[in-house]
Amino acid sequence: MSDAQALPEMMRRLDPPDELQIRLLMSVPPERRVRTMMDTAAVIMNSLRARLRQAHPQLSDLELARLMFDRLYRNG
Repeated sequence: MSDAQALPEMMRRLDPPDELQIRLLMSVPPERRVRTMMDTAAVIMNSLRARLRQAHPQLSDLELARLMFDRLYRNG
């Protein structure tokens, strides 16, 4: 399945937007939303780094960082 086909398929499986949830999210100050986004990104990066470290314990920190960013680049 191509990327162009995957998005509509994914959207069909999602429930319609929850208006209350959207209103609540919009009531949060922008700086707090950005902070939450950055914290979440850090958790994801640390999780990826830990999984790669476990799979490739022989790599140096630099090699591990290169592998991590290569995976992120390839997978979006």
